[in-house]
Formats: sequence, structure tokens, C-alpha cells
Amino acid sequence: MTAHHSGSAEFLVVGGGTAGCVVAARLLSAGHQVTLLEAGPDHGTLAAGNWPADLLDAAALPVQTHDWGYSGVGAGGQPLAFERAKVMGGCSSHNGCTQTVGWAGDYDGWAADSCPGWDAASLREDFDRAGATLRLRQYSEDEIQPFHRGFIGLCVEAGLPYRHDLHQLDGRRGVGCAPVNSLDGVRFNTSFAYLDDLRSHPRLTVVDRATVDTLIVEGSAVRGARYLREGRVLTIRVDHVVLCAGAFGSPEILLRTGIGPADHLSGLGIPVLLDRPGVGSNLHEHPTVQLEYAATAGLADALTEFASTQWLPEEQTIAKLTSPFSDGPFDLHVYPWVEPDRTIESGWRVVFPISQLRPRSRGSVRLRSADPMVRAVIDPGFLTDPEGADIGSLRFGLEWVMTHVVAKMTGRILERPLHDLAEHRDVDAWIRGHHTHYWHPAGSCRMGSSADPMSVVRHDGGVIGLDGLAVADASIFPTIPRATPALPTVVVAERVSRFLLGEALAVTA
Repeated sequence: MTAHHSGSAEFLVVGGGTAGCVVAARLLSAGHQVTLLEAGPDHGTLAAGNWPADLLDAAALPVQTHDWGYSGVGAGGQPLAFERAKVMGGCSSHNGCTQTVGWAGDYDGWAADSCPGWDAASLREDFDRAGATLRLRQYSEDEIQPFHRGFIGLCVEAGLPYRHDLHQLDGRRGVGCAPVNSLDGVRFNTSFAYLDDLRSHPRLTVVDRATVDTLIVEGSAVRGARYLREGRVLTIRVDHVVLCAGAFGSPEILLRTGIGPADHLSGLGIPVLLDRPGVGSNLHEHPTVQLEYAATAGLADALTEFASTQWLPEEQTIAKLTSPFSDGPFDLHVYPWVEPDRTIESGWRVVFPISQLRPRSRGSVRLRSADPMVRAVIDPGFLTDPEGADIGSLRFGLEWVMTHVVAKMTGRILERPLHDLAEHRDVDAWIRGHHTHYWHPAGSCRMGSSADPMSVVRHDGGVIGLDGLAVADASIFPTIPRATPALPTVVVAERVSRFLLGEALAVTA
């Protein structure tokens, strides 16, 4: 790795996360020379054996390592951490391994909003390709652990169909187990899935611990990037740059470069290269309320017995609910889990998160300064929609879980609540002051029409008004799909890679 790459790579991929590993692999496999910059550490291939145990263990969410340190506040002013993984594989190295696709109508909505080629019928091949590469699998019936078996039973008793359709674009309201990208208990991230077989390729250069400051812009074209590594400012010059830094990182880099809302940039003393007000706007997330309980000794015994003969994942099931505010077949996920807790007599805690999947509220990513080591101000604008649909949907989900699940588990599975909801007469106020999120930021560099000033990229991922620059990550979602967005993000990376390679993509009307 030299300090200056003058024309030494055709493509620079910024960010080795969920999307960046995909883009780098697809461009490399098509015969191009690729440099991949990742701000976090690169622990190598899975076979090398250097990965931290918490990032490999698919049974539980990792401890808080490899985090970027983003933070903000909720609707009630409560502090919120917005965890993002700073490591090769990005959040695919840090998530719960649950992979869902959402609903076909969401993608059809993208296509109808000036994004041809993004309708569900056109994307089915990309979803299949992504799922196969990540080696998605379904749990068998005998792998469903006791708590989740009980949860499924109560949901079915309440009228939800039992069906494992979370990997189907035509899936509907119901309950089941989501497919997972876990291999023999290992979280199979996109770095393993897409890059491990290509690591020794002579056309691939991977540079870790490299924080991109700004892009190099010459006229109307992007021709490289400046980045920080080991206390030095380095540059790399390339023909094409693909930003895959995520819903927070990609707009941060564009803003520091001078691409974004002119008033915001001028206020920070950043010269305006391209006035694009959509950069950092349209940020949205799945708001979540969470009920927590101490588990009974009976549940603890059942989990111990199961673990004596089987692998024990903490999270397995998802219920899809339809609130009165839904614009499709479902608009809520309930995805409970159990987790060890030494402060509880039984040793186990039970958590019921309820997430609103189609938020109407919108927020923003805005720089605090031009310093690349200072994290941006993150404000998803939780529960600010004028119609009150977001909080209304969460209220419905909360009441459904309390009525159909919690009430019937209390005494047998749940011993006592660890939250204070019962003390609050105003449920909406409790939601505002206690909500969190689903770790799913999106939309901050939205895809859309070139004529729309709030669009940042065209349907092919190319940044409007600049040559040689594309974005391929969750930031380009016009609206977040009603899904856990890791798999849709891989599909975005697959799709934009194919556009970059000039493939004639079939568009299904």
C-alpha cells in the first residue's frame, strides 16, 4: 500500500460493510481493478481464525465492540445510541442474522417514483442471488427453542397464520421463523460470503483503518479520495468512486466534500461544490418500543435442557402485525428474544421489541464540523409525522403483545416486568419517552428523479450532477422497506454493481 495511487485503480469502494464487500466482489469478478477502503479493522478471512468471538457468535448480538459511536435523542429527549459496526462486513458482522425481504409493494413504489428497474418483479433474481451467496437457511421445526415455540403458539391462538414466509416478497401477516445467515453457529457476514474467495486476487487492494475525509472533485467529475490512516493524510486517484459508507457515513463524506445543502455547508465554512439539498435529508428508521421481563425458573430450566442437545439462538421468531395505520399487508414486527442476565434470579431476561416498519417521520444527518473524526448530528425525527400514524401503529402493537402474549405468558414464562409501563396512564407519553429503534437507518441519499432537488442519486446509483461517483447502500432507499434491511442492502449493492458494469437489466412492467 503506497501513499499515493495515481490511476492505479479503476474503482475505489469506500466502506467495506454490508454493501461494500458486495460491490468490491462484483466489480473485481467482472475484471476490474478495485481498491476497498474500510475505516475499521479487517480481521481477514473466516478460515484465518482471527475474528473476535463476539462477531462470530450467531446465537447472540455482539457486545458493544467495533462501534462508530453515533448517538442522538428520541422523541421524548431520551439519549439513544445508534450503533453502527466499524469493521469489515459492517453491520452484517454485528447483527442478529435475521434476513427478511419486506413486501413487494414497497419496491413497486420505488419503481413508480422515478426508479425504473427497482420493482419487485425485476428484483427477484437479485434477492435470490443475494440469499444464495449469504447461504440463507430456514430453521427446522426441531431447532425452534422453547421460548420461541411458545411465542408462535400464542400468536397462532390470537389468529396469526403460522408460516415461514419472511423471505418471500409476497409474504403476509403471520408469524414464523426468519431465514438466517448463520453457518454452524457462525454469523456469516458479507465479507465472508463475497470476499473470502477473492482475497488473494492481484486486482484487489484492501486497506483497513482508513477513514475517508473528502472526495477529490475535478470539474464535474470525482477522481479519488483523501483519507486518514495511521496519522497520515493519504490520497488515492481512481476512475470511479462508489460510496458504501452507510446511511450515516455516505452523507457525511458527501457533505465534507461540499456536496449537499448550501446553507448547511456554508455555515460550517465548507466550500459548496454542488448544492444538493437532499444530501443528509430523508433519514428515517424503524421506531421501536420494548417490553422486558424477568424469566421464570421454569423457562430457564427449559432453555438449559434444550441447550444440552441443540444450539440455542436467542432470537428466532418474527410476528408480522397489521395496525389500522398500515398501507400494506403488515406494518409491525414483533421479534422477541431471550438473553442471559445475572441480575435476575432465573438468569434470563425476555425482551419483546415492537417495531413500526413504515415510518412517515423524517429526519436528517448534519455535520457538527468538517473534521472527519467528529460524528455527525443524527436525528431520525422519530414520531414527528403530523398524522400520528407512527405512534398510533406502535400503540396498537404494544397493546396486541400485552393482550395476546404477555398476559398469557405471565406466571409460566414471565415472572415480573422490568419496565414501568403500568405506572403510566398516558401510553403515548410512555412510548415517546421510552422508544428506541431497530438499528435500521436509511434514506439519507435517496434515489429518485434528477429533476427532484431532494433526490441525491439516479435510479442507477449515480450521484446527480457528478460523473464518476455512485452510492450503493441503505442511504439510497427512497423509503425503507418493511424488512430487516441487511438483505435489501445487499440487493442494492448487487443492483448498482450491475448498473456500473453496464449490464442491460430486465425491467418488468
